[in-house]
Amino acid sequence: MAQIIADTSGFYALVDRTDPHHLAATAFLKSLQTPGALLVSNHIFDEAMTLTKARLGVHVARQLGMRLRNSRLIELVVVDAAEEAAVWRLFSSYSDKAWSYTDCVCLALTQSRGINQAFSFDHHFAQMGLQMLPY
Repeated sequence: MAQIIADTSGFYALVDRTDPHHLAATAFLKSLQTPGALLVSNHIFDEAMTLTKARLGVHVARQLGMRLRNSRLIELVVVDAAEEAAVWRLFSSYSDKAWSYTDCVCLALTQSRGINQAFSFDHHFAQMGLQMLPY
């Protein structure tokens, strides 16, 4: 299986049982078998922890963080200086889009690694030309 970029929206749906995508996110993650199938940047990890803590509390955020850090399905990458330069170019080039800087981090990683799928419920990833999973 090819690697899939992971977005905060997928992880948030996983932990918020009231999220409309909760069941889909849960089923999708259970279906993954390949170690390192999900590429998670340090920016996404940060965003997921911050959002989860703000909405669901520190306990849920810590549980999610431990789950992500210990999962064999996750490849956690720290964006380096060269990748940050590529992110900045993308962020500056797509000023007509409502993409966040973190969205552009994901786009840069997909471009440099040949990834064409995203675990996301954020329509910005479809705008980037990525196949959104699980839908």
